[in-house]
Amino acid sequence: MGFIILAFMKKYNLLLIIHLIIFTSCQKDHTFDPNLKIIAYNIKYAENTTPEAISNVLNTEYADIICFNEVPGQGWTKEVGRLLGLSYFYEGKIASANHTIDYIDSTGNYYGKYKSILSKYPLKDTSEILLNGVGWSPASAVSAQINFNHDSIQIFSLHIPNGSSNAINSKAEHLSRIITESYTIDKIIIAGDFNDFIYSKPLQYLYDIGFYNSFDTLSMNLDTLTTFIDSNIVIDHILQKGLNVVSSGIIEEIGKPQSDHKPIWAIIEY
Repeated sequence: MGFIILAFMKKYNLLLIIHLIIFTSCQKDHTFDPNLKIIAYNIKYAENTTPEAISNVLNTEYADIICFNEVPGQGWTKEVGRLLGLSYFYEGKIASANHTIDYIDSTGNYYGKYKSILSKYPLKDTSEILLNGVGWSPASAVSAQINFNHDSIQIFSLHIPNGSSNAINSKAEHLSRIITESYTIDKIIIAGDFNDFIYSKPLQYLYDIGFYNSFDTLSMNLDTLTTFIDSNIVIDHILQKGLNVVSSGIIEEIGKPQSDHKPIWAIIEY
């Protein structure tokens, strides 16, 4: 009888171990997310909008990372994150073209034209990079790393001037040199307002070091599309290196736009 009970207990323990292994595997599969959604949005220092209104535009997009450009400082990005349920943010301190207190948002509580990153994932190694070159100054990119599915991805959010008149001295070319010389990470996303077209010479410097434009990757016809409403042109881009874009697009708002730019998005497949 004792032998039968002992055998039963051994069998029961073995079944318990098997169930635990299956349960643990299911838990890991459940937490694994194969896609990362990026949004880039120049909001024109929120002149005609509020954190609440912006969150209403973006709350059905379910973004993992939002790269804001011409964004007010003083915690504006943090407030949008609170409304969207995105807990991590980094806000730059270099105002584009030194546009600060004269550029006040519609609430009167925030001002300036900065760059920021809002994230579902913790941000580490945050920094801001001053970019030199032709066009208005100062111009910069804010940067941070995220850990996504046990891998590191470098994120840049930028706002730079058009550099087509002197591409070799453009701020996009300067950024390409900084990335080549200072970053060993192989998975990188650059998102923001480049003020240049998709096949411009300044952007070519980034393509030459391994970046792809999310619009170009999917062979999107940009002839009838616009991200800069006032001029009906596409100058906002999401570039990726070492990552695969599976879809991208431009968010078309219903009613009056929140900015003179439209938000754009790309989904990166891990």
